[in-house]
This record gives sequence, C-alpha cells and structure tokens, in this order.
Amino acid sequence: MPILAFIHQKQVIHRDIKPENIIRRKSDNKLFLVDFGAAKAATITALAVTGTVIGSAQYTAPEQAMGKPTFASDLYSLGVTCIHLLTNIEPFDLFDVSESDWVWRDYLKVKVSDRLGQVLDKLLQQGTKKRFKTAQEVLDALQLKVKPTPLQTPQPDLELKSARKVNYDQLEQLLKSGKWKEADRETATKMFEVAGRTKEEWLIEDVYDFPCEDLRTIDQLWVKYSNGYFGFSVQKRILKTLGGSRSYDSKIWQAFGDQVGWRVNGLWVMDNHLKCNLQTTQEGYLPQSINYILNSILFYQPFCGWAGWVLISRIDTCRL
Repeated sequence: MPILAFIHQKQVIHRDIKPENIIRRKSDNKLFLVDFGAAKAATITALAVTGTVIGSAQYTAPEQAMGKPTFASDLYSLGVTCIHLLTNIEPFDLFDVSESDWVWRDYLKVKVSDRLGQVLDKLLQQGTKKRFKTAQEVLDALQLKVKPTPLQTPQPDLELKSARKVNYDQLEQLLKSGKWKEADRETATKMFEVAGRTKEEWLIEDVYDFPCEDLRTIDQLWVKYSNGYFGFSVQKRILKTLGGSRSYDSKIWQAFGDQVGWRVNGLWVMDNHLKCNLQTTQEGYLPQSINYILNSILFYQPFCGWAGWVLISRIDTCRL
C-alpha cells in the first residue's frame, strides 16, 4: 500500500496490478511493484479522455475496462489481488454474476479479521464513489502506521579490522543477505573467537577488556546493513535514553528489554524463539547475542543483565 501511495503522489496510475507484478526480493524480503509498461500519467486532461483499455481482465476495475482509469482503479485491482491470494481461486470464479457481488469469503483458506474484511469489501466496490479514493485512506482504515523508508546513500566498503586477526567476511555476507538470525549467531561466534572462548562459548570477565577495534567492526557491519536500525551503538543509545549509566540498574535493564523486544509480557524470551524480521522488530533488537553469549539468561537473569550492561558500557568506553 505505501508503494501505491508513492506512485499516486507522482500522479501515476499503474493499471496492471496483479500477483505476477508483485515480487519479493530474497535478500531482505521487501516487496516490489513491477511492470510499469501499462502505467499512465494522471493529468487532468488524461483523466478526462477515454483511453486505450489496458490491464489484466480479471483484476481490472469496471471504469478502467471502459477506458477511464483513476487512482481508485489501482486500489480495486489490489483488492482483487488480495482475495485471489487469500483463496487461491481465480478472480472470475470469486464473483457471482447473478448477484453482481463478490463471494470470496466462501473460499477463504485462512480467517481474516473483521476490519480487514471490511477494507477488502470496500476496495472491491464496483462504483468508484463507494470505493477508497486514496491509498492513505486504506492505511487509515487498517489503522497502520508506516515507517518512512530512509533514503539509502552509497556507503564505502568497511575495513574489517580486528585486534585478534579475526575474519568478519562471513558476518558481512550474512548481514548483506538480510539473514539476521544467522548473522546474530555468527556475531556470538566471532566474539567467542576474539576472547579465546570458542570451547567455553561464554564471556564474563572478558567483557571488561573486549577489544574496541572488534566491537567497532561488528557494530559498523550491523549498522550499515540494517540502515541504522540494529547494532551495539543503537542499543547503547536506547539504554541511555532510558536513563542508563555506568552503574547497573535492574529496572532500567528490564525497561531496555521491553523497549528492544527481548522481554514479552514481563518475561525474557529465549533467543531461539525470537523473531528476526527487519520490518516488524523493534529498533535495537539485534544483535541479540549480547544475552546468550553471557551465559543463559533464563538460568540466572540478574547476573546476565549485569554482564549485558557491562558490555554496553564497554561499547560506551570504546566510543561507538
């Protein structure tokens, strides 16, 4: 929906929205609207003149089929795309011609909320006056707040420095590919290697003098490939906004856990149950390895909270 809002703001009507023209990029799971070969500039003159009928029949709005597409025509096509994906039934078979009504609910494979159902019904209205007029109206009806996507500027290649000659190429590749959970595990592995704890797989007193050079390299990699959303320095900033200082405070640490999503309903969540999605997780959620590299948070949470605090303090000392 934000994509439609963007192209409509640019006065462009796509005119051929269908499942085949919505693709997902494997590297970060982002959705893209493609094939603008049928797109039309929505000038006042163009909207007033009957044009060539373009689009895929099953997904085409009635007014577009008459050669008079509007922005709402794209919304109609998106609605048809949604019910096709929800039912796995061709759109023509979801429309009852005798009743002139959509019967998509009869073929649902999954349950949808009342709100979503109402939004889909309005998207599928035959008359444009009864339909949503803008993509923003749809977002408002769904009560969704879309985070603005930061503009990505080309960044120079990072120099992967290490005081212990540790190789961070694999971590960079995982982050570049958007494999967040695997990158989180790799982060822990590399930190064990830096500290000489690959057999023990824990860090305790090692936190106090963990090399700043390696912390900085790990942090820069996370920050770069998450566009500033994940990283040790991000976690440090969040902790400080909650009142964190060099002195450990269990209440602030719990508030930090709530803020970044490590605690749910007042309980610390095991790392293997954690969600790893850049679109839905809280800022500073990763690297989460800061918890389990300091022993099991479930066995002795107060101690690990203190150790995690010390590690973030070390990050502050290293001026990340």
